[in-house]
Amino acid sequence: MKSKGQKKRNKPKSEYYAIYKGRVDEPTIFSSWGDAHPRVNGCDADHRAFPTLEEARNFMNIRGVIEPKEIFKEGEGETAPLPGNQAFYAVADGKTPGIYEYYHGEFGAEAKVNEFSGSCHKAFRTRAQAEAFIEDWKDTYAEIWRRDIRKALDQGLRPENMKVQVEKILSSQESSDLSDKLNALSVKEEYSRLQVQSNS
Repeated sequence: MKSKGQKKRNKPKSEYYAIYKGRVDEPTIFSSWGDAHPRVNGCDADHRAFPTLEEARNFMNIRGVIEPKEIFKEGEGETAPLPGNQAFYAVADGKTPGIYEYYHGEFGAEAKVNEFSGSCHKAFRTRAQAEAFIEDWKDTYAEIWRRDIRKALDQGLRPENMKVQVEKILSSQESSDLSDKLNALSVKEEYSRLQVQSNS
């Protein structure tokens, strides 16, 4: 009988991420968790990770989506570390983002993601894949903010000034919960909306 640890090691690694509902314009399958994580973390999302594209498409088909949008990166489906080979552990959002050559131990990735709400991390076959994963996460996180700000501007909201104070929405190590950061924007939007109403 296999132990719990053996079963976990033998479990197929996730390579495709199906998002039926989340911060997406339409149901979409991504090949990068870095692309998917900011779109589902901290919001009411319906999503799942799968080892094969066929399973991800089936997840969408069951929900009535016959041809979901698909966003795949170079080398998709071949990022999981090979047994017995060096793995690269990428921490895109955690206590100390970066790439680690070990998961366990004082200098491993585990300590950077455990007990850190909303952390985003994954093991990769190559360092280049790990680096691309972190860049995917950064780009997607920034895109979410840009889209929400543009939507608010289209609704008639205006900035109080042109000072960009990034430290008010980003922190170094205190919190990595994407929902907290997006809630900060929501509160700002509501306050500005009340200002517009009171001046009209």
